[in-house]
Amino acid sequence: MQIYNIMDFRLIHSEDDLSVVVRVLTMAHATVAKEFGFTKDTNPTNNAFIDISTLTSQLSREISLYGLTDNHIMVGCIAIEKSSKKSGTYYIEKVSVLPEYRNRGYGALMMERAAVIIKESGGLEISLALINSHTKLKNWYSSMGFMETGTKDFDHLPFRVCFMSKRI
Repeated sequence: MQIYNIMDFRLIHSEDDLSVVVRVLTMAHATVAKEFGFTKDTNPTNNAFIDISTLTSQLSREISLYGLTDNHIMVGCIAIEKSSKKSGTYYIEKVSVLPEYRNRGYGALMMERAAVIIKESGGLEISLALINSHTKLKNWYSSMGFMETGTKDFDHLPFRVCFMSKRI
């Protein structure tokens, strides 16, 4: 069992931490999967259905994964990826907070800390993608200064993707 500080935001390295992150991802995204009717068959890449081998494979692509713990419990995670196509752009992915810890500011705290990391790494812009019809989440990102930059349909996804970004 991993022991955490009372409030800790840190880079995830160990295998033990990855299993805890998989739990956070599956539980956090299960509510979205249920809300939008996703199953492993209709949306297999959704984080509600992620396993440790998939997460490990994703992390080998230069994605930095951070966990947020409070009172020794990992309550959320967030991933940062540097764009290989657009200089100064970083992607935020896997923004996840356990359902029972939502609406306490953990998501905003992780977004703020991620923005600091990105800025310290030379980042000029943060970009992210989400389910276009997820109005509540879109409004949340807008409240943090993100602007919609476009939408796109992908053959492998059962929803339209909304892209949002902000300059930092």
